[in-house]
Amino acid sequence: MNPWLALDSTGESYSLALWRGNRLLAECSGGQPRQHLVQLFPALALLCEQTGLMLSQISAVAVTAGPGSFTGVRTGLLVAKTLGQSLKIPVYPVDTLEAVAANVTEGQSVVAGLDARKGEIVWARYRVKAGLPALLDPARLASPEEFLRSIPAGSLVLGSALQVALPKNEEVSVLPPDLWRVRAASVGRVALGQMAQAADTPWARLRPEYVRPADVQVHRG
Repeated sequence: MNPWLALDSTGESYSLALWRGNRLLAECSGGQPRQHLVQLFPALALLCEQTGLMLSQISAVAVTAGPGSFTGVRTGLLVAKTLGQSLKIPVYPVDTLEAVAANVTEGQSVVAGLDARKGEIVWARYRVKAGLPALLDPARLASPEEFLRSIPAGSLVLGSALQVALPKNEEVSVLPPDLWRVRAASVGRVALGQMAQAADTPWARLRPEYVRPADVQVHRG
């Protein structure tokens, strides 16, 4: 099977991973906030060079479509659309919270939360088996206090939300910080399920998934 790409740029850093079938070939991450657009393609070119691949060999793209920062989500989708259109390959949008939950290998109740800014957290709950999340409670916005009160006992908790709301309840388990960020490897793991069902999205129909309207809107008279 030809190699394919998974990517995320919804947060403070970007992450890229190259796969061949269901085997992870290589992964890299880095970058600075609001600089992803100028960093992603050079990083991808370097990752291809390190794995002995050519960009033209990429046969599919998986990308986080949100929630996340407005600029980061748009940047990731722009890169995925560009590759989808130029290489004529399928694109698989992945929910960011689901990708965070996929950092966990196994868990009956996994709570993935993201810092949504403006004093709010967006979170969802999953059951994870073999690194594949199944949705239990859909995504919702909440204050940090509401988020902490809503976490079911026995849950595993991870994600950037923990930077602003850290549970102190001994009935829940806070996972290590290295699992809080979105990893392209986990994006790819979620996308494998979509690929098995041929559930891709035409590049022209890719849409960002925001949790609230953009701060700056254009009003035409």
